Amino acid sequence: MKNIKKIALFACFAFVFGYSACQDDSELHYIFLGHPYDWHDGTRVDPRLERLDYSAFNQVWLGGDVCSRTTEQPQTLAYLDSLFNLDSPRTHWTLGNHDVMFGNTERISQATGRPLFYSAWVDDMVVLVLNTNLFWPYPGRPAQEYCEQKKTQMALIEQITDTISRASHLVILHHFALFTELKPEKDADAFNLNPEFLQATCDSASWVTPWLYPRLTSVQQRGIQVVLIGGDFGMRAKTYAYQTPEGIWLLGSGINNSVDRRYAPDYVTTFDPDKVLILHRKSKNRSLSWHFADLDSLAAR
Repeated sequence: MKNIKKIALFACFAFVFGYSACQDDSELHYIFLGHPYDWHDGTRVDPRLERLDYSAFNQVWLGGDVCSRTTEQPQTLAYLDSLFNLDSPRTHWTLGNHDVMFGNTERISQATGRPLFYSAWVDDMVVLVLNTNLFWPYPGRPAQEYCEQKKTQMALIEQITDTISRASHLVILHHFALFTELKPEKDADAFNLNPEFLQATCDSASWVTPWLYPRLTSVQQRGIQVVLIGGDFGMRAKTYAYQTPEGIWLLGSGINNSVDRRYAPDYVTTFDPDKVLILHRKSKNRSLSWHFADLDSLAAR
């Protein structure tokens, strides 16, 4: 209960603080970076990302697996903070498996000043930052651990989808692929990991899609555009954009080309140019659009 109150209080504060901002006719720009780690150094991001000017973006959204050994050493978080200003309201980070696998997630919370999942009010939109590591991506009995955190995250999702009203968009940042079973067959393996079923709590009956998708459809039907952006991406495809029959957008973006092609694992199936997702927000008409930008070209500027 304390966790729910803490996360709800954080969401409320972010909502009130941000509502008055960005009401003019300006165009804002956000960058989403999925799977940005350097294959050759577990404590660094892809070197091309170190050359980008993040002050040019109004928001920096990290899609998880920021380093391959993110939380193993405290200096890694200091390095990431020097790049992304982790505790800024301009930066939001949805955790990947490489971000949590060494069990020191408190280092992330200390660096960001935020819970590991939360919501924030950003330029007239609600941004819901999930920790999909709490979803169990394999068949059979879900992992019987972190049960309270799983329940708290589900309660947050329920609260947001039940009460959202003034926002133009609900943007959900996540790492693992969601709704794989709803995508066209040709897109079934676009993400790095494409589980057909996800379980959201320690209850073996808590399947994510039949619980979450109708809630998001209800939000969409209320005139609030739902956009999901996933960051476990880049090994099998470089870009992904699909609008469901209900009008919900599913986007995927990530990079991976720092891997040495001579020794790349079999599950890496594309070496097409790496792309990053750039989003554009027009304040006056409350629109959100996006395109996929070539990372090499961005880094060369």
